[in-house]
Amino acid sequence: MREWGIEQIVRDSRVAMIYEGTNEIQAIDLLMRKVLADQGAGMCALLDRIAADLAPSGAADDRAREGLTALRALLETIRAAGPDAASKLYPVAGDFLRVVTFTLMAWAWARLERCALPHEQAKGARAFARWVWPERAMRQGMVEQALA
Repeated sequence: MREWGIEQIVRDSRVAMIYEGTNEIQAIDLLMRKVLADQGAGMCALLDRIAADLAPSGAADDRAREGLTALRALLETIRAAGPDAASKLYPVAGDFLRVVTFTLMAWAWARLERCALPHEQAKGARAFARWVWPERAMRQGMVEQALA
């Protein structure tokens, strides 16, 4: 097997399709079997535990709180959509997974920032806030639009 040229590109693209399919299966499982099955009660319980872990102040903790609030609002929108929600949510299951992922990442950054030395605290959090975090709102909007 050669490690250059078109052979490598074709092989890598086939592996990427497998990875994407796995991600989509996990996204659908999270949304359909974990969230819709109990109308988001389990997810809300997790969000409560995360909220209790956050510090009263701090940029990273505030960002995590913002994510928790937005995710709770999204869960309420899903709950309010009623029995039609499942069929509308299949196409955006991956987007829902990303919203949850970004929220959990914000919580992780808040925890890391509290443990970091003062001169290290802002480096990664700034990059996360600038380059990663804005995608959360976009993905959440996509899920909400699917339910509209």
